[in-house]
This record gives sequence, structure tokens and C-alpha cells, in this order.
Amino acid sequence: MDNIAASSALLQPAVDSPVMNLDDCILTYTGQYVNLRNPAPATINIIDIAHALSQINRFGGHTRRFYSVAQHSILASQLAPLKYRLHVLLHDAAEAYFGDMVQPLKIMTANREYRELESRMQARIYDRFGLDPLLSDECRMCIHEADHIMLATERRDLMAPENTPWPILDGIRPRPGIISPLNAQTAESTFLSRFKELAGSL
Repeated sequence: MDNIAASSALLQPAVDSPVMNLDDCILTYTGQYVNLRNPAPATINIIDIAHALSQINRFGGHTRRFYSVAQHSILASQLAPLKYRLHVLLHDAAEAYFGDMVQPLKIMTANREYRELESRMQARIYDRFGLDPLLSDECRMCIHEADHIMLATERRDLMAPENTPWPILDGIRPRPGIISPLNAQTAESTFLSRFKELAGSL
């Protein structure tokens, strides 16, 4: 059964919603207002996450074909030990609410508050789905390794052919096999299926 069709009830607008301060909020795909400074757990929805990540192109769009953050996350989760696969699947989930800022811009001093807010959102997402937001060193290492293997693979398969070494990829080998980019709808449904497989339910 199509995950999106099965979830259509969640897309209906809220009735008689209380008046709220919409400063710092965004309206999501399923009709939730999510406060980016202080997100309420009840407003964090895996369908919103899957939909938004499936619409966001990695690398600010600078790939030879459309390639979503959702597909990146699915493939990265396949590289992790079983106990950390859900952490890895969700490791970029905050981007569903903040977008995917390119790394050189994200690390600039001027964007310190952005990084803090994104980290807070990521912790709330982990907590919302039953994961400890205080990641162990082992878990952080697994996320880091999977992310960097995927970065090396994505550079090889999806970016402009160019051989300047990237220090961040020193010692990192791409995964075997060529990435076949999925369209947004397929990436979304596959992400939801992978979440259900790892979390046990939607």
C-alpha cells in the first residue's frame, strides 16, 4: 500500500486550531506549525520529514541529476551496524525543517545560532522517535563514517568529474556500486519504508 496514500488523513488541515504566535514557525506538509526555536515533540512528524528530505537536493543542487537528502540517508543507513541504523537514517532529519545549508556556509562564524538551532532540532527528532539524543561516541563515529563514505560515493557518481583532493575524504573509500538517483516520490516512500523497518511502525 502506498505510504503517502495511507497517510492522507494526516494531511487534512487542523480544525479550530488555537491562536498561536507564528514567529519562528514554519507550516509543514501535513499542516503542522513547527517552532524552529523550541519544537514541540507532537509537531514532529515522520511523514513531514520524509516528504521534505525527498524534495531537497544534496550539495545545493550541484549534482548531475536530482539526488535527495532522503536517498542519501537511506543509503547511509545501510552502512551502519544494526543498532545505529535508525540514528543514521535520521541523522539529517533536521534539514526537513531547516533546509540543507552547504557546509562551507554552515560552518561560518555568522551562522553559529543556525547550527545551535539545528542541533536542538536534531536532538528533539531523535527523542521523538525513541532514540537517546545524547549520542554515544560509538554512535557518533558510526554516523560520521557512514556520512563520509556516502560523501565519497556521491562525489564519484553524481558530481562534476574533478580530481582536486578533498581533505575531509582522506582515507575514505566509496561504497561499491553506482548510485542510481530516485525521483522525489520514490525517495519519499522508500524513506518511510526504511523508517518502518527500523523503528517498527510509522
